[in-house]
This record gives sequence, C-alpha cells and structure tokens, in this order.
Amino acid sequence: MKKFKLAGADWVIKYSPDISDLGRTDPDNCVIYINTRQSEQGQSLSLAHEIVHAIMFTMGERDHDERFVEGFAQLLHQYEKQAV
Repeated sequence: MKKFKLAGADWVIKYSPDISDLGRTDPDNCVIYINTRQSEQGQSLSLAHEIVHAIMFTMGERDHDERFVEGFAQLLHQYEKQAV
C-alpha cells in the first residue's frame, strides 16, 4: 500500500488481484485500486491512468473523457520512466 497527497487530501493506493478492472479510483474515499493480475508495466500504466482520474476528481471534474485520461496517462507514464 502506498500513500500520496493531492490538495491536502490523503490518498491510498491498494494493490490486489481481486479487482475486476485493471484499476479503479474511488474519489469519495481517496483510494486507487490496481489489479495485480497484470504485468508490472501494466500496473504502472494503470496507476498513471488512475492518478489522472484522481487529479481530475480533486479538481472537481466528475465526468471524465476516457480518451483524454488514457492519452494523458500514457504521457505521464513516459515522463516518469525518463525522469532523473
């Protein structure tokens, strides 16, 4: 389990093989769930995707365009893998 803060709110990342999706964000409880039945790279990409959702929820956005979220997540993931 990992933790991080967004705008003062404490978020938790929970890893589990019992999640039906690749990942899921629960904005009401500030929890991101990542399915561990995927590869490490898949988990990393799913986490980036769910972090974008968490940021958007924190900004007050409740209706998310999945195409935008996935594109942003891919670029965020690319950045994280190259950042020194």
